Parts: sequence; C-alpha cells; structure tokens
Amino acid sequence: MSAESTPLEGVSDAYSRFDEHRYSSLAKGVLGFALLAALPFLSKNTPLGGFLSVNVLVVTLVFAYTSQAWNIVSGFTGYFSFGHAAFFGLGAYIATKLVVAYSVNPWIGLLVAAVVAAVVGLVVGYLNFRYRLSGHYFALATFAFAMLLQVTFRNLGEFGGAVGIYRPFPRDYMTNPEYGLVAMQFRSPEPYYYVILAFLVIVTVAAWLIKNSQMGLYLFAIRENEDAAASIGISTYRYKMAATGISAFFTAWAGTFWAFYLELIRPETVFGLFKNVQILLPAVVGGLGTIAGSIVGAFVIFPLSEFLRLNFGDLAGADDIVYGLSLVLIALLLPNGVLSLPARIRSLLGGDDDED
Repeated sequence: MSAESTPLEGVSDAYSRFDEHRYSSLAKGVLGFALLAALPFLSKNTPLGGFLSVNVLVVTLVFAYTSQAWNIVSGFTGYFSFGHAAFFGLGAYIATKLVVAYSVNPWIGLLVAAVVAAVVGLVVGYLNFRYRLSGHYFALATFAFAMLLQVTFRNLGEFGGAVGIYRPFPRDYMTNPEYGLVAMQFRSPEPYYYVILAFLVIVTVAAWLIKNSQMGLYLFAIRENEDAAASIGISTYRYKMAATGISAFFTAWAGTFWAFYLELIRPETVFGLFKNVQILLPAVVGGLGTIAGSIVGAFVIFPLSEFLRLNFGDLAGADDIVYGLSLVLIALLLPNGVLSLPARIRSLLGGDDDED
C-alpha cells in the first residue's frame, strides 16, 4: 500500500492479496459455512428473527442444496433442465414408501432413492443427448418428463394417488422408536437445519471438486462451444451423461429430506411446475455455473419472499407483485447473477470490470 492510499484502498489491496492465495477458496468456504451454522442462533437472538425463522432457514437451505445439485448439469454444461423436480419427487416418494411399506430406515431409503434417481437421470440424459436435444427443446423434454411422473404417481394407488403419503412416525419403522438423527425426524426445526446444512456442505464440495477437475474443464468447454469441444477429442456425450447422473443422485437427497421434514407429500407438490422453478431459481439469481451462486441466490430469494409476505401480506397479491418486480430488476441489472454485483459496482465507479 502506498503512502497516498486511503484505508479503503488498503483493505481492497489486502483482500486482493488474500484472494490470490492458494487456500483462499477453502478459507472462504469455511467462513461461509461457519456463518450459516450460526444463523439459527442469530435468528433467535437478534432482530433478524423477525422474518428469518428457523423454518424459513431450513427451506432456504433445501433449495440452496437442490439448486447446487441442478447447477452441476445445467450451470456447468449449459443444458438447462426444467425437470429436476422429477428426481426430487423420486427421492421423496421412494424413501417414504420404503419406510411405510417395509420399515426401511430413511437413511437407507435415501441412498436407494438416490441410486434410482441417478439411473432414471441417465435414461433421461440418454434420450435427450442421443437425439441431440438442446436449448428450449432440452428444457421442454425434461419438463415433460417431470409432468409425466406427476401424472403417473397421481394414478398409483400404491403411492397414495392424488392424496399422497403422510410422514410415518418413528415407531412405524424403528426398533427403538425415538425421534433423532437415526430416525431422520426431530421435534424442533433446528436439527433439521443442521442436517440439510451438512447435505449442502457435501454437495458444494462435490460441485467444487468437479468444477476444478478435468471433468469440470470439459463440462465448461461443452457449455462454451460443444462442437469445438468435440473436435478436439472430448467425449461430450459421456461427460454430459456423467453430470446428469451425479446431479440426479444428489437432487434425490433433497426430496427424501423434504418428505421427512413435512407432514405430507403429494404429486403436485414434489413433481409440480412450482418445484421446478424453486430448484433452478437460486442458481439463476446467484450466478449460473458458480459454486457460491446457488447459496447466495437462495438467501436472496426465500428471505425476501418471507419479508414481503410479512410486510405486504395484508394487501391481496401485493407481496407477489413486489417479489416479481424484484426478480425482474435483478435480472435486468445483474444478468450474470448477484455474485457479479461487486464487479458491476467497480465497473460503474470506473474501475476494472472483471467479474468473479
């Protein structure tokens, strides 16, 4: 720092030197997740709790997690899936059915559901990639598949049909019927928060490892120019299939968690259009293809929605209108996501315009 530098410039220089350090990403990740771990305490002991209850935090993390899983295929390859609710719903229904019908522990059900979702994801990927569907057609095909599963489960009496399946009590599948981690059910929302936070850590580490591996390099090459990637010998089909299977595997975890967090799952709530939007929106708002984007985007979308509901809820539809306008403004002002805000500010102030 030169003698003429201001304190702000000094802090900026220090951050730049830290950002260039080899372990800066690890340090930022640890700091970020430590902050997330402290949020339930902060929501109870600060004014933040006025609109950011633990239940809102749980929902926020569920869709930060799911969007991170969606980002592995759609953010990294550019193939925009609009049907990940299919894998979310499979995770919810398969794990719950195994518990209700066969008294299988939900953690085992989670793994079974994840493997089934990954296989289904590979089938969906095969049909789409083999016939070279891309762009709007890929989005429509994946959306149609989620709608197909919704109609199918609505007509399957074994899975409760349109009524759905109620969450069982631990006594229905536990030898020692106690609520807790083994039963994947708790009597307060705080333990649910830390379970889904652990899921978020796992999927974020997985996404980071993929992005910083040779596979990640190939996936981003596909996103930028698939024909050019294929011309230099990259097996684009194989890497797209791998990303789809991994993404479906992790998405099913969220569905299982959702089924044991809520009282009831129904085809319309786990396979529906709104669920598809909830899954992809955090990554789109935060920054497609980035590791932190899904988490930041979720903490913009869901707390904002709750804040508007509490403050504009007396006027019918006013909160939805303000919420929609807020999303439009974000899309117009920050087309690369909220994570591009610092670069946007530097650009407006006349500095460099490189984005994170």
